[in-house]
Amino acid sequence: MKNLSFVVVVVASLLCSAKYASSILCYDCNSEYDPRCGEHFDPFSLGIINCSLKDPPEHLEVGEPTFCRSIKMEIENKVRIVRQCGYLADKNVAENPCRRVVGNGDLFVTYCTCNTDLCNSASINYQQMALFVIIFVLVLVI
Repeated sequence: MKNLSFVVVVVASLLCSAKYASSILCYDCNSEYDPRCGEHFDPFSLGIINCSLKDPPEHLEVGEPTFCRSIKMEIENKVRIVRQCGYLADKNVAENPCRRVVGNGDLFVTYCTCNTDLCNSASINYQQMALFVIIFVLVLVI
């Protein structure tokens, strides 16, 4: 009988924590307020957030965040980078995880999205290059 009650408690605990198990962790920072969030990213002691615990922005009426994103804004030779949880996914993310948009005048914005924990630490291109180099070295060694 003790084993049955133990199993019931474990199953109930797992069901209650299912929301948190399916969440994504992202860096949450803005280089305007913390230079470690900028192009030379330094994650040491920067904010990591469980996106499912964060309230969505007031202007969005959506469910759970499903990805991380980094936004690089270049305005008149000044660069600001924002890393945060993402709520509205772009349909073309699988084909091209980064998208560059040109605004009026001297405004350029690059949006990068990804769907694994803490993947918004750098632009996708650098992560893919590092993965390629690691695989290449492993192939040479083996």
